[in-house]
Amino acid sequence: MKPKGILLFVFLLSISINAQKKISNDVVAKIKLEQIDDIITIQATATNTTEVLKTLKYTLTVFRTTPSNNKSKNSQEGRFTLEASEYKELSQTSINKEERDHLVIMLLISSDQGIIATDRLEINGTSNAEQSNKNPKNNPNDGIELKGIVVEETKTKPGKDFYDFFYSTYSLNQINGNKIVKVVENLSFGRSTIIKVTIEDNTIFEFLGKPDLEYLEQMSNTAVRKVYRYFQDLKEQKENIFQY
Repeated sequence: MKPKGILLFVFLLSISINAQKKISNDVVAKIKLEQIDDIITIQATATNTTEVLKTLKYTLTVFRTTPSNNKSKNSQEGRFTLEASEYKELSQTSINKEERDHLVIMLLISSDQGIIATDRLEINGTSNAEQSNKNPKNNPNDGIELKGIVVEETKTKPGKDFYDFFYSTYSLNQINGNKIVKVVENLSFGRSTIIKVTIEDNTIFEFLGKPDLEYLEQMSNTAVRKVYRYFQDLKEQKENIFQY
């Protein structure tokens, strides 16, 4: 059976002020989407527009909202390198879409300095082949709230181990904060590093990195509790403002 059509478009996702500052033209992120009947194949790609080798990380996330307002999220992530002027297919996944489901697909590409490229694709629930290409700057209240994003910016194995502990606990507790959480690792004195958990410009928790799994797991549990409290405080502040 011939495909009904190949749907492809790109636009930058306005995630946060910090993320926007780091977006550059050095790497181009693209989501390619092909739909055959109710099966959608999603492919994440990246292109290096420079003459410099780059070591990067991608996160591909699919957000689904059903007509009954049930929400789900599925993420894939991995590290990769791009040679000078190289185009690379990063990840491919296939999903089944019901006719009235609303899908938002987001691709983030980051370096040690933060997010450097993004792409976002939305498929409305009215038609399998219909997609919205409205610029989010022109439509800030489109009702789409992307939750549960955690970005890794670590440099060492202890940093990566902490991120794995943190992300697992964060996901299992279904905190799903509506702001991007970052796990950032910075070099400190000697060979030590400082690991931070940040939201927007706020450092929620930081500690000295150590190659001790039990210690890192304890730190991740503390960090998750502090992040949860941060989002709860934001929610309470919003409710108080609304009451007044």
